[in-house]
Amino acid sequence: MGPARGAIEWPEFELEIPTASPSAVEAPPYASWLDLARRNQTALDAADVQIGGVRLVDLRRRARAEALALAAAYTRALGVEVAPGSSDLLLCTGHQPVLVHPGIWIKYLAMARLVPAGGVGLNLIVDSDALEEVAADVPRSNGRLSRARVPLAATGTDVPAEAVPAPSHEQWRAFIAAIDAHLATLSEPAVTEAWGRARTLPAPPAHLGLPGALTAARRALEGPRPYVDLPVSHLVRSEAFRRFALAILTDARRFADVYNACLASYREHYGIRTSAQPFPDLTVHGARIETPFWYVAGGRRVPLSVDVEAGRLLADGDAVAALPADPNDPTFAAAAIRPRALTLTAYARLALADLFVHGIGGGRYDRATDAIVRVFFGIEPPAYATVTATRFLPFSGGGRADEERRRLQRLLLDLQHNPDRFLSTDGPHHELVKEKWALIRRLDEASSMTRRERRQATQRIREINLILQVAVAGQVADVQEAMRAIDARHQDAEVTDYRGYPFLLFPATAVDGLVDLLAGPRVAAQADRVRG
Repeated sequence: MGPARGAIEWPEFELEIPTASPSAVEAPPYASWLDLARRNQTALDAADVQIGGVRLVDLRRRARAEALALAAAYTRALGVEVAPGSSDLLLCTGHQPVLVHPGIWIKYLAMARLVPAGGVGLNLIVDSDALEEVAADVPRSNGRLSRARVPLAATGTDVPAEAVPAPSHEQWRAFIAAIDAHLATLSEPAVTEAWGRARTLPAPPAHLGLPGALTAARRALEGPRPYVDLPVSHLVRSEAFRRFALAILTDARRFADVYNACLASYREHYGIRTSAQPFPDLTVHGARIETPFWYVAGGRRVPLSVDVEAGRLLADGDAVAALPADPNDPTFAAAAIRPRALTLTAYARLALADLFVHGIGGGRYDRATDAIVRVFFGIEPPAYATVTATRFLPFSGGGRADEERRRLQRLLLDLQHNPDRFLSTDGPHHELVKEKWALIRRLDEASSMTRRERRQATQRIREINLILQVAVAGQVADVQEAMRAIDARHQDAEVTDYRGYPFLLFPATAVDGLVDLLAGPRVAAQADRVRG
């Protein structure tokens, strides 16, 4: 059985999405990531644990070799040349194949910067996720700034990205032309500068589907980086993954108990009231146990269940394969089984990576993964890193409208309560200012003043302020007008201060700059030690 509700000690969330631009946040500190990866590697290789009848250290060795071989072939098919890795340290990240914004893009580039010399990082393309639409948000103007959404691909419900074809040449050119048309309405050369390169990208390769199309476009804009890409639909071809999956499937009832109990504890601790967060429970109906996997058939994905009495795998109630004893059983090897999010990161962290790099969402839900790994596999889960960032497009004028309004509000209050600060020291109001500060000093220093004397002094200060406010009335009017102008431009801030624009509108150097915010001399020195 799983742990009782409330029996798990849950850490608190450390990171929030930054609101300023440019900014980046991470946990733990970026400078510690390589040391953390080494500690994870040592602990996992020494763990006295078996998964699927194989020692964890042996499963990790096999899983890594298979994954990197598959990834090298896939990355070459993207048109990206990456030398095979020779380092024993593997950093890993992953995300759905979408038009990522800089807050997600930073995961790949932060990971790549720390890859030891001679090594490669690994990016898992989560093409097993269902994407209802892939689209780009872009700014435009028709006298007032707004955002337009330009679709690239649309899918149906429960259609995984792996089943979505790449856009045709005509679709890609229409997508580029639509973005062109919107950006042409702007008088912002700095905003459209990076797009000048992205718009000349060739139509993406058709043979790799939508995930390959988007990945190839991003990699072309990044330039050479020491990491390889691997779709989940390719990862599952490895024997190591099938062995990991079979270890869960053959113990499905216990896994479901552990999974549901850990999710219940997670929801209770973090005050989550919906049963769908962070993931729905696995259903148990007699001998039929829902598993943390999908089954893909006919271009759609459906939950995969186990009939533990009949020893069968079921997809939407239909038997698709027998539950085998051997992960190399041909029928099982051919079954289109895909891990759900929590299962995927559990496999990546236990079997593949020495350090897995998450974004904010993954960093939160993987706390539930930690609890499940401890109970089900009987091992302390390896630590992971979390990173995100905010980078706005470089609109002229810069700055956040709400921050500027707060500055003006503070200035207005100062003009109202301390008008003397804005008057010349030798002007016509000099004597009144002197009187005011003499009264203030007397109030601060003279503890012997009677209550009546203090009340009279305070009243006189107010009278002086009212007189002086007339002298700064013009400055007050200017500040109030500036605030009205900001209020009128508030809608513009929803465009200029938006962090969700796609990588097509940014140079890779802009995201490298976000990594610079995380990095420092200690990171460079540490990376040099690893390379040495």
